[in-house]
Amino acid sequence: MNRLKLTGILFIVCSCCLMAVQNVKAAACPSTESYAMIYYNHQLLNSYVASGTYSQAFGLHGPVGIEISPSGIVTAGNNSLTRTIDLVYTTPNCDCLSDTAESIVTVTINGYCSNGVLYMEIHEVYPNSSALVTCTGDDDCPIYTQPFPGTTNDFNMEIDYINGTTITQPYMCDNCSGTYSWRLQFTEEPPDPDDIDIVPLAPLLHLLLRQNSPLP
Repeated sequence: MNRLKLTGILFIVCSCCLMAVQNVKAAACPSTESYAMIYYNHQLLNSYVASGTYSQAFGLHGPVGIEISPSGIVTAGNNSLTRTIDLVYTTPNCDCLSDTAESIVTVTINGYCSNGVLYMEIHEVYPNSSALVTCTGDDDCPIYTQPFPGTTNDFNMEIDYINGTTITQPYMCDNCSGTYSWRLQFTEEPPDPDDIDIVPLAPLLHLLLRQNSPLP
């Protein structure tokens, strides 16, 4: 029975140390306190075939508010994102599907604006999470709890100070697909956590598998 229990595959968001988007002329840095948000929309998929098939999807969604002023950039307002993890796999004898594991990722941003470019140091804290996995088929197919270990992640980002500027990067590794995405959006005030709905409407794994399946 234990042979079916999988070590949680943890997707590390943005392992690169520098990202930049500078395709158009940036606006000047603000001379007074201004607000914006960095909107995350990561959709990542690991899928491979061995003795059976295995697919695991990771989603990270929601805005992180920032305050931009001549003295620097700091986190302002909402700094919590929703992380979702879904998995499905098969063995010769069992078909297994997890509930969606949800956890809250905390993000801290510091930095400065220079010549119309935001230079930010981003720190992300991923807590432990888990999901119930139900396997059907033979009598020995188990029901068990799959853990997903927590971690922290630090990286630097450069982005032009232009409303709507978006950074996208492919999720690249063996058997990987999907994208990382960050969008800069100007706001009149810091985003209120109580006004934010950041949970996807459909299970991310189902969406990604459909997206990566050939059309009939």
